Amino acid sequence: MKTDKQIYSIFAANPRWLFELTQLTRPGPCEFRSFSFKEIEHTSDGVLFPEDLQAPLWVLEIQFQFDPSIYNRVVREMSLLQTDGRDVGGLILFLDQSLDPLTQPWCQIIKSFYLNDLLEHLERQQPEHPLVAVFSPLLVADDFTLERTAAIRYNQIKTSDLSDVQQTALLEVFINWLGQRFADKGRQEIEAMLVGSLPEIRDTKLGQDLIQIGKIEGKIEGKIEDLLLLMHAKFGGVSGETRNRVEKLESVEAADRLLLQLLKVDSIDELNW
Repeated sequence: MKTDKQIYSIFAANPRWLFELTQLTRPGPCEFRSFSFKEIEHTSDGVLFPEDLQAPLWVLEIQFQFDPSIYNRVVREMSLLQTDGRDVGGLILFLDQSLDPLTQPWCQIIKSFYLNDLLEHLERQQPEHPLVAVFSPLLVADDFTLERTAAIRYNQIKTSDLSDVQQTALLEVFINWLGQRFADKGRQEIEAMLVGSLPEIRDTKLGQDLIQIGKIEGKIEGKIEDLLLLMHAKFGGVSGETRNRVEKLESVEAADRLLLQLLKVDSIDELNW
């Protein structure tokens, strides 16, 4: 799948997300932009330019296939960027650990991260974070699961409190990746997938609130109602036994944990009560 331009769009829309994802210390407001290195005839995936002139620049490369020379290339980019004595750091964002060649000594100087691990951690800490939703077409391994949850993730972005620019960027990336993932499906099939999970409530305020995981406000009673509606929409109904188990939830935290599980399972029987 093509990823570089899409990931650039994500972090250009909000450079703060890169620091939230990696948990690196954010140097204040930044601009994330592409940068061409004429000397090596290469355009970086992106360079972070902090407004604070005392803060280092950051070269970012995104690696979704194995490249034994990736560390050497980032080192060259760092050296070419350091023209005015300003500190420069290097970041490599690998899809997973298997793609990291761990080239010495540069792997001790350049910071490397594994996207699958970062997003798994982010989902545990902030399940409503828009990055969790937008990257799902890349990281959900099973096509059937992705197809069943696509509408929920799409609407998680669409009903978020992001700015119009940020929301538009993420929605375009999400649809692009979804289209690449399901290359055998036409436009109408993709559109049907994006509304198919919640057809009867997608245009209601309740439906919009329901799919904002972690943003549903109110007490446990409201959470229980949301859970039952989502189960009905996703599985076509709710048995009396299941309803009783949901209604016995005693805390908002327990309801949130169950709601998060619903994004990942294909049947009620798979839920871990």
